[in-house]
Amino acid sequence: MMQTPVIVTFANQKGGVGKTSLCVTFANYLVTKGVRVFVVDCDYQRSILKCRKVDCDKYGTSLIPYEVEAASLTNPSKVTEMTARLHNDPSMEVILVDSPGSLASEGLIALFANSDIIVVPFHYDVVTVSSTAGFLQYLDCLSDLIRQKLRARLFIVPNLHDQRIGRRSELLLWEAARETFMRYGTVTPKITRRADMERFSTIAALDRQTKIVSPVFDIIYYSIFEQREPLRQYTLSGIQLTETVEQIEKENRKKKESENGD
Repeated sequence: MMQTPVIVTFANQKGGVGKTSLCVTFANYLVTKGVRVFVVDCDYQRSILKCRKVDCDKYGTSLIPYEVEAASLTNPSKVTEMTARLHNDPSMEVILVDSPGSLASEGLIALFANSDIIVVPFHYDVVTVSSTAGFLQYLDCLSDLIRQKLRARLFIVPNLHDQRIGRRSELLLWEAARETFMRYGTVTPKITRRADMERFSTIAALDRQTKIVSPVFDIIYYSIFEQREPLRQYTLSGIQLTETVEQIEKENRKKKESENGD
């Protein structure tokens, strides 16, 4: 079991690979496991903070499952101070950091050097695979820059996967990329491209995404806590319970309609 608090950073130099959606859905997943979570939004667009504001307007502020704060990565020394503060806060168990989709910020090296886990989402197309390979090489060389071994475990996540796309030559390229990426860290199962993954919330339930993300998040969760069971008992809030029930009822209606159609 890793010593908590654990800092998990979602990163890739390529934008549009789903860092933010995976960061939020992983936060929601951890909440259902009874884990004390904190989210740091370091992305230039501040998408998670914007989402939290919309959620608070919709649901109110009485049922917020975890706090979200913004942080800048322009100053390396301040980033080091921030990660040291987070690592020494006993009220937290997992801190999730959403990083920018570029390597322009000077504080990124300090962030990566002080992260315990780095989650690298990508998807299978020539440009993204090439860019992700370059990012993994950058992380591999980072040890020389900081003059110590990079301690972070890497989880490389094939995200936004569309199994309908890919000629034979491309599929062979994707498999070769997967084998190459395995040299750097754990390549997880694929997360399929689904509209539900774009409808994430920082307050409401992780109901529509659970089946999509659990095979991946279970692996990362186990690497932290060395168990698959919840860390402690978790009780659904009224919002989460309502949305979960609505989803179950929707699925039951679809099943009945399908049976009647047969």
